Amino acid sequence: MASQMKFKVHHVLDGPREDEYGTYWLLCRVEDANDESMFDDEIPFMSLDAAYKFKSHFLSSIDPIVIEFEMENHYDS
Repeated sequence: MASQMKFKVHHVLDGPREDEYGTYWLLCRVEDANDESMFDDEIPFMSLDAAYKFKSHFLSSIDPIVIEFEMENHYDS
């Protein structure tokens, strides 16, 4: 069974930074759209260009970026 996950990214706090595997990370202020809780989380990007494009959105807009995906729930019994 899959559940729908929805997050709103409101701001980039830091980054991008590259890890030893070539993944780029942005530290972001994120809202869980289901329960409206706010938290800081790192979001991965496959390229520096993708990370900067995501970050540059907030230079000209106050609108959050919505990220939606399905998460598979596996239960062992």
